Amino acid sequence: MANMVDYIKWRGDLTFEQEPFNEVDNVILTELCYSEFDSIVPGPYINEKISLQEVYTKFFHKYDRKELMNRKTSLKVAPFLMDELVNAKRFSDMYLTGYVNEVVDEDDVQFSVTTFILGDGTYFVAYRGTDSTITGWKEDINMGYLYQTPGQKKAMQYLDINFRDVDVPIRVGGHSKGGNFAVYASSFCDKAIQDKIITVYTNDGPGFRQEVIDSEGYERIRPKIYSIVPGSSVVGMLLENNLEHNVVRSENTGIAQHDTMSWNVYRNRFIRCERIGDSSVKLDKTLTGWIEELSEEDRKNFIDTLFQPLEDANINTVDELGTLSFDNIKTLKNAIKNLTEEQHAILKGSMTKFLSVFLEMFFPRKTKNKNNAGNKSFFDNIRKK
Repeated sequence: MANMVDYIKWRGDLTFEQEPFNEVDNVILTELCYSEFDSIVPGPYINEKISLQEVYTKFFHKYDRKELMNRKTSLKVAPFLMDELVNAKRFSDMYLTGYVNEVVDEDDVQFSVTTFILGDGTYFVAYRGTDSTITGWKEDINMGYLYQTPGQKKAMQYLDINFRDVDVPIRVGGHSKGGNFAVYASSFCDKAIQDKIITVYTNDGPGFRQEVIDSEGYERIRPKIYSIVPGSSVVGMLLENNLEHNVVRSENTGIAQHDTMSWNVYRNRFIRCERIGDSSVKLDKTLTGWIEELSEEDRKNFIDTLFQPLEDANINTVDELGTLSFDNIKTLKNAIKNLTEEQHAILKGSMTKFLSVFLEMFFPRKTKNKNNAGNKSFFDNIRKK
């Protein structure tokens, strides 16, 4: 089936005046922003810009194509979109600006954003999703107990600083955590900036704590939010968002549908599914139920304890987990072994609650056991057998 690369080949000869900006254009830009534009695209402000043509030349002068393709991450394909974009009339006159890329381990921050200036004069602010850093993944999980993560705050400040005094039409978007940042920033930025925003795209991005959903800023921006999720979405079902989703077809299965390169395209839109799959709905309810079982303090302690061995073993990226040396494995095992009794209890208690909710959701009791005392969970009952 066709994907976004095929779309660029088929529709790239149409300018934005001929064919208005659409959902596929949005995903292309939120995928492209995964590229490492450090020392190439100016930033953090949008007062300087660089053409896509110049970015393309500088990028592949700086990075070796074979080395990029050998990286063990699905995100490695992002910069190769430029091979098609520079020859597409639709995108070839695009400029890039306002680039930021920060990873601060001690603050659990992984934040990156690129602003694209399109040929029709509109701006697209693209927040990067989770990269391969352990810090980035930890920040994702922190969303389960923090009202505002440091990355969300930076996303909001980026809009406020760069667009308060600029009278231009804006679109904001992101994939995965980037979609969450896009919605959060658009909800809590200055109201005058909200008025300039045309659409906010969240592409299989996680939701928020209920306090965010109930805020005035979120309510103001909600009519402009455009949510896209694949049929077997996992990430896009996390937490709350109170949105109608555009459910799209993917050639992958399960969690692999999170990869936007797998989303099927026809003409100027993604091919639709009838609804979100039952397994995704059940997993969403499982994770939501589990989070509700834990207090905020329990959530924080669980996350800190879960990542502590990785930090102690000096494992900095998810990619490293797949290529651990014998010494790394030994260090990691020792780090786990050196967790305190309290930390072991935190992990055990949290995972026990998760398993309890999981079993209740995926293997519900058809009849109540009359011998059960009180309202014990299914997991409590089978543990005693």
